[in-house]
Amino acid sequence: MKDVTPAIRAGFLLPLALCAGLQVLLLFVLGGRGFAWTFTSPLSAATMGAGYCGGLAMLVSALRLRRWVDVRVAYLSTLLLMILMLLVTLRYADQTHLGGGDIVAFGNAWGWLIVHLLAPVVGAVLLVVQLRAPGRIPPREFPRLWFTVLPIAVVAVIGTGVGLFALLRPAAAADAWPWPVSELDVSALGVWALVFGVGSILAIREGDPDRQRAGAVNYLVAGTASVIAFVRYLGEVRWDNTLSWIYLVLMILLALTGAIGWLMAGPAERWRSPALAD
Repeated sequence: MKDVTPAIRAGFLLPLALCAGLQVLLLFVLGGRGFAWTFTSPLSAATMGAGYCGGLAMLVSALRLRRWVDVRVAYLSTLLLMILMLLVTLRYADQTHLGGGDIVAFGNAWGWLIVHLLAPVVGAVLLVVQLRAPGRIPPREFPRLWFTVLPIAVVAVIGTGVGLFALLRPAAAADAWPWPVSELDVSALGVWALVFGVGSILAIREGDPDRQRAGAVNYLVAGTASVIAFVRYLGEVRWDNTLSWIYLVLMILLALTGAIGWLMAGPAERWRSPALAD
């Protein structure tokens, strides 16, 4: 059986979990104050922070798992997030605080850029090391059942569609969004949507509920945090926009899907034993 290498944990999962924790504080808790750029609406900051809440939970779960097959969807999804967010940051660099402004936001902007420059390179190198590590990939223990794949497929289709639309046509996406956003805001939110979509496609490919554990935790936490953010900033929502109601329902369903997926995951021996602790 191929286990997760210590380098993957120490060089990628753990540092990015710490970074995700910082973004949760700045975005979800503080509503974007002191972040790398200024959001048009605090709801956008909190919603993006909800994504980092889910990402943090996923990375912490991945740190505790010992089999590579149980971690690789979380790893690849996080690597994709870092690459896409770097591209968005560079595209809208003039709208960030990289050029100056508040000292805290200026420092966070440069820290944000440096992390997103380094993480894809480190992540790609460590992925090669992991793939060359000894061991075999175990067979799936459970067959794919349509009723377990269907909700994940829905997330895949919606997430991929919304994400591509927001990234390829940010102006049109900003006009249609259920609360006020800039093109930078909607592009960053589109990155999260696309990563959820692609991550869901990878989860469907894995098939085995055990291998979807970390992703299910992500669904559960991100969906719940998104609902909390939405309720917290109800005054920012365009209630005459039907998408507002659709978005709220989808986030509730995302959390429920995550809860079911987590309950379907395997028993405790999937987690690292003390003997395997680094």
